[in-house]
Amino acid sequence: MEVVRATEASGAVRTVLETEIGEHEALKRAALSACEALEVEGVQSGSSLGSRLIALSNQMHERLRGALHTGVKCALAVISSHYVGVDLPAISDGYVLPDDDEEANTAVTKLMEAAEGPGMALAMLFEEEVVPPLPPADARGPEA
Repeated sequence: MEVVRATEASGAVRTVLETEIGEHEALKRAALSACEALEVEGVQSGSSLGSRLIALSNQMHERLRGALHTGVKCALAVISSHYVGVDLPAISDGYVLPDDDEEANTAVTKLMEAAEGPGMALAMLFEEEVVPPLPPADARGPEA
């Protein structure tokens, strides 16, 4: 009787293990596919899942950083085109705010609220330049 239970338990464990292995392999393929689609350097097909995900994370960090810098530069260029002689180095120092922390937070909140609509409009003008287009659906693979 114990042999039967052990055989059944072994079969159940094998099924769970095979499922886990299949899911792990699918995750590895997805990570490699994402790395290839984003042209992440230094990732070969034999790289571990962890190294692929770290490389992907690093690449995304750099791309986000690049997009932020490009967006800020574009915004400063737009400001310069509207206000000849504007002091860009002074603007690059950041906000001009009250010394009191609470008043400063309130001022930043008001500034951000006022910039919301115009900021969205300006961002849409530069979106194609800053955000790369998604690949076509058929290039993203069957699970996309």
